[in-house]
Amino acid sequence: MGGNQVKTILVYDDETNQSKQFEKKLNNALKRAKRDNEFVVKRLDEKKFKNSIKQLEDRQDKLRKEEEFCNECTEFDNASIFIIDYDLLYSQAGKLLTGEIVAYIVRCFTNCKMVIGLNQYGRNTFDLTLKGHPGSFADLNLGADQLSNPDLWRGCWGNLRRGYRPWSWPNLSDFVHNFDKRVKDVKENLDTPIYKVIGFDHELLQLLPHTIVQFIGKDETKEPDQVTFRDFVIKSENALRPKDAAVLNNGINDNILARVGAARISKWLERHIIPEQDILVDAPHLISRYPSLITGDRKQIETWNQTANLVEYSKLGLRTNLIEPYRFEKDYWISRPVWFWSKLRECDIIKEIREPWGTEIPNWVFCEDASRFYERRNCKEFLADTVSPFTRRFAKGFEKVDYRPKFRFAL
Repeated sequence: MGGNQVKTILVYDDETNQSKQFEKKLNNALKRAKRDNEFVVKRLDEKKFKNSIKQLEDRQDKLRKEEEFCNECTEFDNASIFIIDYDLLYSQAGKLLTGEIVAYIVRCFTNCKMVIGLNQYGRNTFDLTLKGHPGSFADLNLGADQLSNPDLWRGCWGNLRRGYRPWSWPNLSDFVHNFDKRVKDVKENLDTPIYKVIGFDHELLQLLPHTIVQFIGKDETKEPDQVTFRDFVIKSENALRPKDAAVLNNGINDNILARVGAARISKWLERHIIPEQDILVDAPHLISRYPSLITGDRKQIETWNQTANLVEYSKLGLRTNLIEPYRFEKDYWISRPVWFWSKLRECDIIKEIREPWGTEIPNWVFCEDASRFYERRNCKEFLADTVSPFTRRFAKGFEKVDYRPKFRFAL
């Protein structure tokens, strides 16, 4: 957590009663997570929203005309997190406006660190594909019913927690804190190949499936190992819109390139790379394959659950000395400690690699919707939308949660 300055969470919905409900849920969650001294929730009224959107549209217009922006701050520039509902039918800012459109212009034309989109995919859904909508310009897509979950705001929830908490969710406090580090990385390396900046090696890049690597570039004149952040933002069509990107080759608006590049590549890592679990592997999935890496009593399920927290890798209860050479070092780019699987799986210091015939099969499995281990008999198996061999995953199954698409339970 960076400093003691209170950060603003800005909330908007075109229906005032809904906006008040969002504010109430957020304040309750922050208090329970003991983050209410770190964040303050502020509702954006219709007039301020309309005026702020007009300012952003002016910035976009000036960008396309290659003119300088007005320095006047908007409400969004002063917010660390902006949360917006998808359906904006009654907004005075425009009848055709949606939360997704607003997410794009806030990401591109403000200093806001994180954009959260609400209800575009349901009010309380769990994505069984585990992909998490990488095409959306929101950094995270949630349902309104999930705003009251305190575990969005902390990385360690303790062994007694038994509720719904998708493993794919980041710790929002850490996510905001690390955004500036990612932007700084990009701004200082706009013309350096992306894989070098984020800490991948060349060999790993060559192993990435086409369905994953194509996100970062459609420029047929460049191989993936040549694509820079500038290339990605301007040419990939997964960052700026073509008309906005067309005028950013002059170096005048590198701040936009850095913010957009950092946000979109971060989401690429979270939604394309991590779900595979055979490019980068996180702690609970790692010990499911190599239980000998646990330092505590492997017969106790709570020892396993110690690894299923979003904390520093040294606090996960792992034999980190054995796997340190394979750790992804730029940890501010990803929401959890991870290791390079292709190299780690060849480390014969690990018992299960050296003696695969002696691998333990525990009675419990890791549940993606709970961020913890449960006994296998009480869990539901599903197939994630991955190209890796590790497509079979487990869910605890919670009432009132809409699991989509349901056919993945039957595969």
